[in-house]
Amino acid sequence: MFRILSYANILFAIAYLLMFLLNGSNVVIFGILVVVVFNVIVVKNIQEGWGKPGLIYYVLGLGCLGFAAFLSVGLIHIVRSSIAYHYFSNTLNYMVLTTLFVLCIVIHFVFLCLYRKKE
Repeated sequence: MFRILSYANILFAIAYLLMFLLNGSNVVIFGILVVVVFNVIVVKNIQEGWGKPGLIYYVLGLGCLGFAAFLSVGLIHIVRSSIAYHYFSNTLNYMVLTTLFVLCIVIHFVFLCLYRKKE
């Protein structure tokens, strides 16, 4: 499950970048990079059995949570303006993808904190 969630986060990051952020800011590009790097090293850890996650995993995980918070704030502003102007046609895809991406990031960090390597 942990590995599948890592792959899902990588796919969401790529889809998010390709669909919405071709002209994105440096913060968003860096956040996506942190999410991808974090998930790649988690998958590598699981596949090669490096043992219990170290400090770098938690630092990158906190960076991912910060990026998720940034996405959540943007999502709240988009939803509020969509409600105010009664315009959901172009924003519905963005809202669904961003919500799934944020949930995957948060659940992934929770799984990282609960992860114990089976000996």
